[in-house]
Amino acid sequence: MIILYRASEANKSPGSISDGSQDKPRWNGKKKDEICRKCWLSLQQGLEGWSDRIVVLADKVTDETKQWMKDTCSIPTKLEIRDIPPRTEVPPYGEHPYPQYHPVTINTCIPLMETLIKLCEEYPDELVYICEDDYLHTKDAVVKMKNIYKAGYEGFYVPYDYPDRYFDRDKTVEVIKVTVCHLNRVSSATLTLAAKGRAFLPFKHSILQAGVFSDDSWTWKAFRQSVAVCPIPGTTTHLQDNCITPLIDWNVVWNQW
Repeated sequence: MIILYRASEANKSPGSISDGSQDKPRWNGKKKDEICRKCWLSLQQGLEGWSDRIVVLADKVTDETKQWMKDTCSIPTKLEIRDIPPRTEVPPYGEHPYPQYHPVTINTCIPLMETLIKLCEEYPDELVYICEDDYLHTKDAVVKMKNIYKAGYEGFYVPYDYPDRYFDRDKTVEVIKVTVCHLNRVSSATLTLAAKGRAFLPFKHSILQAGVFSDDSWTWKAFRQSVAVCPIPGTTTHLQDNCITPLIDWNVVWNQW
């Protein structure tokens, strides 16, 4: 498995609002810096040095933090950290090309999407997990993800769940029972999701275009044309108020690290 991990100390704001400089609590009184460290530690369970690797795209990440990531990585010899430029330096855009159309101008998604496509083209048969730095994982999250694909699954996999999927009366929840767990079909995702490299490639141009706007709307198209599932209960959560994966006590998971 290849983990493409986006780490950013540039964006402090909940929900990527404004210019990202508003350092406010995101979940349970916790702010971005503390959340990032807990989420990184939680990702280390279930990784195997002979078959897994992590590529970190570091957006304004300090040398101290990068060294801490190296020191705490469970597969340090398979860890690569690449610095990526902030939004204002990403060629060919000195400024965001359409700032009036989208409020998120702080995240650097162009290098993220370009790197994703390059990895998928080079390793089409490899499981690629693109992961943002504010997603907390249970201890068995990575193993469960791998097992789904070992069982022959070929679609997209979203390890977290969202509570609003169960409160919209106009939506149908389709639950699938497989040998390793129960799965719920989902219609969209954030930029934290997994699939074999070849599953991303039919949507190459939509993914690259999405990099300009830090946009995840390409997943709607991809999930309609392919298939996407999340486990029930979820094994990961977005640590942001109103986005917490249900059925898991995430305070307990938080305190494990």
